[in-house]
Amino acid sequence: MYSTEQDAFIDTLRDPIVRDLAWAIGSPSLLDPTWKDYAGHVVDDAWCSEQLKTRGAWLSALDARPQILHDFIAQHETRRLGHYFESLISFWLAHTPNLQLIATNLQVHGDRRTLGEYDFLFQDADKNICHWEVAVKFYLQAQPLPELRTFVGPGARDRLDIKLDHVFGRQLRLSHTPDGRAALPLGVMPNQTRAFIKGSLFYPANQIDGRLTPPGVSLNHLSGWWIRHPVKSLPQATPDGCWMIKPRLRFLAPMRMDPEFRGMGQDELCATLNAHFATSVESIQIIELQRDTDNAWREVSRGFVVHSRWPLIE
Repeated sequence: MYSTEQDAFIDTLRDPIVRDLAWAIGSPSLLDPTWKDYAGHVVDDAWCSEQLKTRGAWLSALDARPQILHDFIAQHETRRLGHYFESLISFWLAHTPNLQLIATNLQVHGDRRTLGEYDFLFQDADKNICHWEVAVKFYLQAQPLPELRTFVGPGARDRLDIKLDHVFGRQLRLSHTPDGRAALPLGVMPNQTRAFIKGSLFYPANQIDGRLTPPGVSLNHLSGWWIRHPVKSLPQATPDGCWMIKPRLRFLAPMRMDPEFRGMGQDELCATLNAHFATSVESIQIIELQRDTDNAWREVSRGFVVHSRWPLIE
């Protein structure tokens, strides 16, 4: 049932926000840290896995008494997944021993406008001054080509190649610009710049087995499938599973539901999707769950259902 050691650990946690925090720390990067365009500027999977192991006892204790995390997230309440993800990272870094958080979301101004911002500035245990740009992204392959530009956000307002150009061509270079240096606290100059980018790529359901990974994307990236409405059949992974529409702020960690959970069958899900797309063009993330040996329901498959006109929906 568990594809990685990280998945097995996350499954020991019960609180949804603590599970999301563990996922944020230990899930694989979307990016290949050895790719020529950003080698040396990506937080790699080995480091993330080690952090999850090192902080395992802390996460388990937090799972038993999660109120401090709940209160922190409530203070930064948002409906935007990216902001929620940043709040999780902020909480983690603030509670990491031998790490000093210097600034978060530090804006850079010039010519009477905002030129960008430093997502996170901190001093690590080795006294490095680190600048991290942080993002969680879910992109769907709109064309059957192994190119970054073919991966489009579910809302069709974002694209993977544009996002990476912004992160590596602009945001991570802020400290190399006069305005960026002027915005830094006195005596602070980053000597490490890294992208911390997590998420999943979703491939057409009828092509997922033969997919080609775009250059620069990690071979270990998380993935799923997508289909277009109206839905004729779902790419079911198990004959005795059930379905659930996943709320936006629960896109991160795999779902685990208690034994009494009642999911939807295919007919009920399709009727729900028909009602949704009758009045909306918003893409919907759905998951398939399977009952495990302990009678709990666990996520086994994840995908998006998009409007018939996607990505031309704006």
